[in-house]
This record gives sequence, C-alpha cells and structure tokens, in this order.
Amino acid sequence: MSTTSLPGIKSAALLFSAVIAAAANAALAADSAGQRIYRDGMLPSGRPLQGTLRNGVALSGAAAACSVCHRRSGLGGGEGQRTVRPIAGRLLFAQPSHGNASRPAYTPATLGRALRDGVDPSGRALDELMPRFELDDDDVMHLAAYLQQLAPRTAPGVSGSEIHFATIVAPGVAPAQEQALLDTLQAFFADKNGGTRQEQRRRDIGRNVTGSEQMYRAYRKWQLHTWRLEGPPQSWRAQLENHYREQPVFAVLSGAGADEWRPVHEFCERNEIPCLFPSIGFSGLAQSGYASFYFSRGAELEAEVLAKHLSAGDERSGIVQVFRDDGNGRVPADALRAALQQRGIDTVIDRPLAGSRPVPDSFWTKLLDVDRPKTLVLWLNDADIAGFPFRQEAPPLLKSLYVSGSLVERDGLPRAQGWQDKLRIVDQLDLAERRARHLTRMKVWLRARNVPLVDERIQANAFFAVGIAGDALAHMDEMFSRDYFIERVEHMTEQSLFHSVYPRLSLGPGQRFASKGGHVTGLAQDGAHSAAATGGWIVP
Repeated sequence: MSTTSLPGIKSAALLFSAVIAAAANAALAADSAGQRIYRDGMLPSGRPLQGTLRNGVALSGAAAACSVCHRRSGLGGGEGQRTVRPIAGRLLFAQPSHGNASRPAYTPATLGRALRDGVDPSGRALDELMPRFELDDDDVMHLAAYLQQLAPRTAPGVSGSEIHFATIVAPGVAPAQEQALLDTLQAFFADKNGGTRQEQRRRDIGRNVTGSEQMYRAYRKWQLHTWRLEGPPQSWRAQLENHYREQPVFAVLSGAGADEWRPVHEFCERNEIPCLFPSIGFSGLAQSGYASFYFSRGAELEAEVLAKHLSAGDERSGIVQVFRDDGNGRVPADALRAALQQRGIDTVIDRPLAGSRPVPDSFWTKLLDVDRPKTLVLWLNDADIAGFPFRQEAPPLLKSLYVSGSLVERDGLPRAQGWQDKLRIVDQLDLAERRARHLTRMKVWLRARNVPLVDERIQANAFFAVGIAGDALAHMDEMFSRDYFIERVEHMTEQSLFHSVYPRLSLGPGQRFASKGGHVTGLAQDGAHSAAATGGWIVP
C-alpha cells in the first residue's frame, strides 16, 4: 500500500494542474504574440515589424504583416501572375511534393533563416516578392507557434457528409418577399445536392481508381436553416445565439431585412461567421467588419455619388436636403454634407423631420416658398414622398429634385406634369434594359424549377449570394476554413457569372461593399416615363 497521504495526492494534483494551466497560458500568450506579428505587423516589444523587398523598398508595421500576402488563413493567394504559397502550420512544417520544387519541412530555425535571409530549407532563394525581415529568435519562435496552430481546421457547421448554412429574415419583411427568398435558396440547394449525389455515386464507383477518392472527398450535402427573428432589435442577439447553439452553421447566405440589421452584423462579426450579401435597407454599418459582405452602403454611397454629380455641374448653391432625423435619414444627409464640403461647397441647408408622423402640408409650403431651393434633396421613403405637393406647379427657381433609389420605389414616383423634367433618382441599380439582359440566366433557371419571379431584387441577390458561395467552396478542396472561404469570396466576386441587380460588383482584400458607384437617372419623356441615365457611372 502506498504511504502517500491523501492531502499529498491532492497537493500533487493541484500542482500538476497548475503546471498544465501555466503551460497552456504560455502557449496562448505565444500564439497571441505571433498573431500580432502575422496579422498586424507588430512585434512583442511593441515596435513595428520591419521588412525590405529585394528592390530596396522598406515596409513597416501593417504593410509588413505576413497576412498582407499570405492572407489571414495562411493559405496564400496570388499577386498578379505570381502564386503566394500557403504557410499554415501543417503545410509549412511538413515536406510538400511539388515536383522539382519539393523542399524539406520547415523548422523554427529554417523559418528564421527564410524570414531574415530569403532562402528556403533547401537553400533556394525565395521569390523576390518575399521581404527580408528584422526578427530576433524570440520573435521567430512566437511566429512559428502561431503558424503551427494556423493549420486549416474544419469550421463549425461542417461534418463528414454535410455543410450547414443559415439565411436570416428580420421583422418587417413582407411574407411574399420572404417566400420568394426561400423558394430561390431552396431550389439552389436542391440543385446543389442533386449534383453532390451524382459526385458521391462517381466516388463510390471509382473507389478502386487511384485519386478518385481525393477528387470527390470535398463534396457535402448542403443543409439550409431559416432563422426568423422576432420582436425588437435588442432581442435579436439572444435569438441568434440560440439558433447558433442549436445548429452551428458554416456561413449565412443572403437573407432579408427592412429597417434594421446591425444586431445581425454584430453577431456575424463576433462569431466570425461569413455573412454573404443580404437584401437589406440600411445605412451606416461599420466598414471595418471582417466576416460580413454587402452589396452596397445604400443611401450613404448615393449621397457621395450625388455630391460628385452636383460639384461637377452648375448646382453648387441653393441646396436644401430633407431627411427623417433618425439613423436611416441622418447618415446620408451627413454624408452628402461632408462630401460637398470636401469639394468646396459649404452652403447646404438641412431640414430634418422629427418623429414618424406624416409630413404636414405646411412644411412643404414653407420649404418651397421660404427656403426657395434651387436643388432639393429628399432622403425620404415612399410614404413621406407621397405627401409632397406634386399637384402644385413646380417653383420656377427649382432646377432639380433628387430622391434616393435605396429609399424609394421608382415605379411609385408620381408622374405629375411639370415635375418630370426636374425629378432625378440617385441610384446604384442597373437600368431596366441592362438589368433584364443580365438577369436572363436567373429567370430561365427559376422557370425551369417552377419558382415564380415575385421580387426581382431579393431573388437575384439571393441567387448571386448562393452562386458565389458555391464557386468559393468548389475551389477549397477539403479545407473548410472560414478565413479561406472569405478570401475566396473576395477573389471571385468580380469574376462571377452570377448577376444581382447591382452592376459592376467587385471586392478586394478587406473590402466588404461590392458596389462602388452609382448614377443619376431621370424620367424619360417617352410616354412610359422609364428611367434614363442623365450621365455616366459615378464612382466617388
């Protein structure tokens, strides 16, 4: 029998636990220090990382960070015609086989040599795009520890046979719009899973064929979960967290919202869940987000487009803007004022509307008779604009009346005599003829699957979002990394064969809004009063 006392055993156990915890905390601290080097270009000492390219160009801090080229996932990418190699742990600290380019596995020592001197473990010179860094041995060890845990891991929501996605519907979305969204997504998922079943059959038939298992192992059945939010926005966080606990998802695809989306944005950012291209009405969401992608900055971008349009013409004075004194109204009003000031135009009169009551006739009378604007901008929705005195004769001094394409339905604008040549829409959508041409593929696809076209904007945007997701996953093999997925979405948006109602979509590293510009349209004097561009595409 052991002579060790029970208290002694407990003390030893506590000491052992303390040692393990200390080791875990030390590893976490090392990873954290390495992460700052990798992502931010900051050394543990607090000094910025310094690097020099072969041509002598010096890099410092964030510009020298590893993630600039190797991306946050560590899985690489491309710089022009050059390939940036992956450096995530299991790919770096292992011996790859790339024909004549094979090399020994990296070690912390050879990693330090590569970073300082620009040679790989076999002694070959690295690409000239690779900087030479000023790092001491401790810095290298921190970075190596971070790279070790950066190995691509399967993200939540992915099993050996399934990959789970959610779409989110916020309060205020009309039932017909919600159904149009879900019909489009479900039809795409059914198509995708039909193709997956075929690939699985090919895999099973070809099990004895060398390489066939590797070829088809990335296929997963797509599962769609609809997360409907209820009640005030303050309650959405708890609802989203509950949904996520019940069924983790790899990404959120499309979705729809009316006047609020910020709690959804914050949920996706907090959990680093990719959230792709919802159809929402919003302004002012943070542009510094990482996981969330949007089509547009909405009326805020239209304000910057309008500022450039006004400053390029003769409408530089007598500008009055009307807006609801809330988030959706004040954001574009502030953006227009700031953008005009940058262009030397300081005389903008604000006429905010408090509360949510209908605008009284006396407000419009005073605005038109006392302020006597030359240029009138209305950051208002359809309900507010419906009360505008279009039945009265247009004031002779008023040259243009601008409304936001993000806040109004152009088909619902009045066709009052005397106002048609003054009314302008600041818009980011394709013109009708061009949009119809670009959306032909989607419409044919919907008809073939007996899905009615109910809401062109929501359905086209949903089709674009799931199409991009499918393209991105097809290029990821079996590396179900959210970081890598986000990087593939950035890379593939501009090249996509899928179209939304927005033209000229593109993303670069770190960009989260795909629409970069807009145009000013008027009502064509053709009897049908269709939208007609009054100028070219404007990028602020």
